[in-house]
Amino acid sequence: MIIKKYNQFIFEDKLGDWLLPLYKDDEYVRNIVDRFIGETPPDISLSNAVGLLGDWEKREIEKLVKDYQTNGVQEKEPVVKFSTETEPITEAVDLTPGGKGAFTSFLKVMTALGQKDVVPDFSISPKDFLLFYRSSHIETNTVKAVISRYSSLSRFVDNIDYTNNETILYFGLKCDSSIEFGTMSEDVLTSFGSFKVNTSAIKWITTLDLKSAFSLKKELVNLTNSDISTLCSIKNDMIEYSPGQYDTTMPITLADKILSFGYQGVGKWDNGSLDSGEFENLKSNFVLWVSTKKWSDKVLISVKAVSQWLYIHVKLK
Repeated sequence: MIIKKYNQFIFEDKLGDWLLPLYKDDEYVRNIVDRFIGETPPDISLSNAVGLLGDWEKREIEKLVKDYQTNGVQEKEPVVKFSTETEPITEAVDLTPGGKGAFTSFLKVMTALGQKDVVPDFSISPKDFLLFYRSSHIETNTVKAVISRYSSLSRFVDNIDYTNNETILYFGLKCDSSIEFGTMSEDVLTSFGSFKVNTSAIKWITTLDLKSAFSLKKELVNLTNSDISTLCSIKNDMIEYSPGQYDTTMPITLADKILSFGYQGVGKWDNGSLDSGEFENLKSNFVLWVSTKKWSDKVLISVKAVSQWLYIHVKLK
């Protein structure tokens, strides 16, 4: 639970109450507020949507609305660039380069480009990611055109490699407990930005009403900040673990708080079965290895041998 100071609660409540009648009756005020709260789900009140914003964003909303009340519509409106399409594209403004506001816009870009049902791609996930999502190959000029519509992303347009006809977008949860997003070419990632995943960030992500975020939300909704930190430690340690000589490994996967690892060709096999004595030895050695780790009391483990593969599953309690 996040404990806020009393004056923070008062500020959020008063700001929401003050904005509500103005938001309902004045299109210009709605335009100002919508720049910051973006696409808010219909079941979330204006007060709650404003409450999810950072302190800078709340102060900026108040300042812009009061300026408007005092001076009327200014000839030049700051902050947001609009799409050339019929309906303007609104976005949450974030001055931090590549921060949460930019990530929201990035997910909108994914959705606009038809990448709505992305799921983790563990087959190409870099070692330093717990969850890794990528788009299909998209024409580079199309990616450029859509990204250019968002002021929080337009600064990254020149970072896209235009020597390639197609571009892949990616985002994911890294093993340092951060969300990173950007473009990739072959195995090279070009980051647009990142932000730390803490309790408030998890809450914020799980409220995003964007289809491209659905799978990420599904994984994060049952995780705490401590859980993510533990899973990161487990993966980092397990990358260094070896059960003995083996031929190859399977991609490391994460689902429902379970990290899964696989090693092919470990030990002596006969007709698809691993020697029972050797299996018990492998299992005992792994349990002993786990007991030396700080996260040992936070997990349950399962070791299985099937068809030339030794599978290890580590589940958070």
